[in-house]
Amino acid sequence: MTIDRLLMVIFLLIAAANISDVVADYHMNVPLWHLIVEATTVVIAIAAFTVLWRRISRRNAELSTLKEALQRHQQQAVQREQEAAQAQAALQDEPNSYLAIQERFKQWRLSPSEQEVAVLLIKGLTLNEIAEVRNTKEKTVRQQASSVYSKSGLSGRNNLSAWLIDALLD
Repeated sequence: MTIDRLLMVIFLLIAAANISDVVADYHMNVPLWHLIVEATTVVIAIAAFTVLWRRISRRNAELSTLKEALQRHQQQAVQREQEAAQAQAALQDEPNSYLAIQERFKQWRLSPSEQEVAVLLIKGLTLNEIAEVRNTKEKTVRQQASSVYSKSGLSGRNNLSAWLIDALLD
């Protein structure tokens, strides 16, 4: 049980106890000021219960929304991984093109991670999407992409894609 739920139970118990006390005190003809103090306690306990109940309801709704977004995000990551695997398989089906690309990557001295980032950049994935697919941080992908551009002598994603098209057409 969370602290909020525990507090809700406590406030309900306080409200119930004070309601029964107010009723008993009323029948015993206690002074009006005493009834007002106890009634105020009841109102405060019910108000606190209501505030906590709304807070928990909002938090549960937010949690549900976040879970749905996470599921969508995970499905998209799986889909991108499948697309990357299909593209890699397609490249391997074209041995000359695939070998030419691999040879160029070797000439550029790209690490396996940089090669993977280069392929995903060519596919048009954003740096954030690449980080998700590779289960790394976006900063890491940004550094690897920068390294790919530096080692290849290309100035960016567009030039990398244009180089690939040229390599495939040759």
